[in-house]
Amino acid sequence: MLGENHERAHRAMYKILLQRLNQLVLLNPQQQKELCKVVQAVELPKDKFLLEKGQLSNHIYFVVEGAIRSFCEANDKEVTRWFCFEGHFATSYFSFVYRQPSEDSLILIKDSKLLSISYGDLQNLAHKDAVWVDLNRRLLEYYYTNLLNRAMSFQTQSAAERYNNLLQEQSDIEDIVSLGHLASYLGMTQETLSRLRARKKRRRSHHLSLD
Repeated sequence: MLGENHERAHRAMYKILLQRLNQLVLLNPQQQKELCKVVQAVELPKDKFLLEKGQLSNHIYFVVEGAIRSFCEANDKEVTRWFCFEGHFATSYFSFVYRQPSEDSLILIKDSKLLSISYGDLQNLAHKDAVWVDLNRRLLEYYYTNLLNRAMSFQTQSAAERYNNLLQEQSDIEDIVSLGHLASYLGMTQETLSRLRARKKRRRSHHLSLD
């Protein structure tokens, strides 16, 4: 019975992955079958490193449950580069694509259920079927678009605007991410973020009192 429950849970995870992939490219039943042969399901605890600086990124992860933080080191401090939440893909893309040591580290910030596919398996799929080349291209486009949008936000938005926009994108992020990591990601001090949070809470309380 335990084995059956485990298998059922993995099938449910694969179904979530396939639903997400079909938003990028439509996979036929045979392509879905080929993918499921090489995708690995893992359950890992909070604070587990998926990748450390200097290592080669050999896997792309899909987050079924949980969250990942990417960070680098600058001036003897950790700088949070990005977060990855449920329903999204994560890896150190430059390392994964160009086969160079990663400048970033990837760590879980929640107990997580992940699906992973290795670089080698993805290459083997791509040699057999061009759909995987197209999928890889779309994932890279998604990554670079997010990178560009993030860079633009620092040029065109105030700290308060970046904070509010992040809450619109991920409403529960403050329940998942520590104050320090969130402030680092937004490019502000913890004191500035604390003031913004307090101001938002006061406004919310004021609106509730008016209602």
